[in-house]
Amino acid sequence: MGGCYLGMAGHDVFNSKVKEIVSTGEHKVVLIALDISNFKYINDFYGMDEGDRVMQDIADFYFVSEPLCLASHGIGFDQFRGAYKVDGMSQKDVTDYIERKNEEFEAVLSARYPLVYQHVYVGLYFYDNPELDVRMAVDRANLAKKSTKGRFDIKCCVYSEDNCNEYLEHMDMSNEFVKACKDDRIEVYLQPKTSVSENRIVGAEALVRMRSQDGNLISPAKFIPVLEDTGMIGKLDDIMLDKIFALQNECIRRGYKPVPVSVNISRQKFTSSDLFDYVIALQKKYDVDPSLVQLEILETTFIDALEAMVDVIEKLRRNGFRINVDDFGSGYSSLNQIASIPADIIKFDRIFASRSLKNDKGRKVIKSLIEMLRSVNYDLVFEGIETKEELDAVVSYGCDVIQGFYFDKPLPVSEFISKYYEGNSH
Repeated sequence: MGGCYLGMAGHDVFNSKVKEIVSTGEHKVVLIALDISNFKYINDFYGMDEGDRVMQDIADFYFVSEPLCLASHGIGFDQFRGAYKVDGMSQKDVTDYIERKNEEFEAVLSARYPLVYQHVYVGLYFYDNPELDVRMAVDRANLAKKSTKGRFDIKCCVYSEDNCNEYLEHMDMSNEFVKACKDDRIEVYLQPKTSVSENRIVGAEALVRMRSQDGNLISPAKFIPVLEDTGMIGKLDDIMLDKIFALQNECIRRGYKPVPVSVNISRQKFTSSDLFDYVIALQKKYDVDPSLVQLEILETTFIDALEAMVDVIEKLRRNGFRINVDDFGSGYSSLNQIASIPADIIKFDRIFASRSLKNDKGRKVIKSLIEMLRSVNYDLVFEGIETKEELDAVVSYGCDVIQGFYFDKPLPVSEFISKYYEGNSH
């Protein structure tokens, strides 16, 4: 369709109509910018005809058949603009109205396309200045929408100077990431996983760091959300996988016996069509045994998108790769689901663990979970252990492998090798 949706105006006609509406002052007007997450996966999993159907449904539901809508325009395949009359409505009235529409529409899509998680993003700009050019007003609605990307807890956002500034900061961080990739300023840190019974490290988790042009480290908390929002997170996954395969190859060539290293993989990458081929190509390129590179994915992603990922997960496991469920306890999975997912290792969430270990009831829950997960043959890792009391508790409950500051912090690769491999070559 390319944005030519039935009942919607073209770009110039839309702008002219909105300008006319605002100039008369007859109505209180709010501009709407809207798009939908994961639309490409509807095309991938259900076909182009279903994708076209969704886009026309959006056009009809939010604009063509919406009594408040005065004008509307479709941009590209999955972005829309509209003007609503909101006479007598407060800002909260309007946002509540939009949120109800979003919930209703998302429920329809969820029932129709269970393989694809979808979220409608809406930005609003209350057009209270008739002197402001329509294009600039639309840009403000669009900035508000973009500030919500990746934020599934936000149903819609009203334009403010704050979210405009936040968006510009995101753009700066995106550009910094692109430059960092080009300049090889994406760095790997390794945090060991220690077997208490064997008194040695049995694995490590790869954690990403980005170094700025002036040499300072940028916290992942600052750039990971931006990469998720902008869709650039898959590029980071590719880089980290390549670096870990290369690291394991180098360690073997230097005569060390490397431990398995787990790599966090985003939802975007795990549901893409090329993950399996990319991983296998790296394995062959670096001639590394699959047991030395583990793929790690968040518990919430596992549960939300399992059907979309199950084929690639099973193919990876058949080829010798082990799958980690990260941050177990941070989400809302049912035990019935977690006991049947195709994974090998469960990692207890750091925050969930630390909170639960502070009281008797929480400790009983942790103990029961460890016993249950071991009984269905998952290997377990307890993340975030910082005190001797926490360590003794989880070990007594049956979890032997620990990752946390009690044993060590994340280290640059060179320090990790020096500390854990030097003098241990074969």
